[in-house]
Amino acid sequence: MWKEYTLTGLQPISDDDFACALAKHSKRPVFYEDLPINMLVEKEEDGFTSVDDVDWKVRDLVGLEKIKASGLEEDVAFVSHDIEKICKRKPETIDDYLQATEYMTPLEKWIFK
Repeated sequence: MWKEYTLTGLQPISDDDFACALAKHSKRPVFYEDLPINMLVEKEEDGFTSVDDVDWKVRDLVGLEKIKASGLEEDVAFVSHDIEKICKRKPETIDDYLQATEYMTPLEKWIFK
């Protein structure tokens, strides 16, 4: 039997807030530029592809951007507690994640050194 989970953090976070957290932890300027959703949909329809040309990634990216454009992702009602049920602990905050450099890939470590 399949069970569906909604995996979220402890609180909603905007792309701009995420960019600010990245800037703070990387000690580099990071800015989020919001592209209108219709621009992404048009690119998808025009055959916009990812670097490795995997169409499902492009469709998923556009789908995620549509969710974000709806504002749902930033609504506190969107936050679930499924991570706590599965992992038996609270999810990390963005700051917690960005401070845990010992668990990062070599590229991530390079960005935050």
